[in-house]
Amino acid sequence: MESEHYIMESEHNVMESEHHIIESEHHIMESEHHIMESEQHIIESEHHIMESEHHIMESEHNVMEREHHIIESEHHIIESEHHIMQSEHYIMESEQHIIESEHHILYNEHHILYNEHHIIKSEHHIMESEHHIMES
Repeated sequence: MESEHYIMESEHNVMESEHHIIESEHHIMESEHHIMESEQHIIESEHHIMESEHHIMESEHNVMEREHHIIESEHHIIESEHHIMQSEHYIMESEQHIIESEHHILYNEHHILYNEHHIIKSEHHIMESEHHIMES
């Protein structure tokens, strides 16, 4: 009798152990499922990281293009300022030539007036001489 009781108890223990094994296997399966979900999240996160890195690279490229355009624009500004300075220099040279030409004109007009004055004086002397001749 005791032996039957022992057998029954042992069978019960076996059943409990089998139940625990099934529960453990279920926990293992749940854990494996959680691991797979976590691995999927890792893959998704890595994908997001790669997308973000790609966006960063695109942004850096855009910044470099903008900086290149800024440098080109600054170069054009410098070239334009140089052309302005050249033009201003040519204007100043032309104004200097105008002033020199006006000076020559004034100088020549002065000589014309001086010579006309001498002509008038000479004509006056001639007229005086003729008058003296006529009187004598």
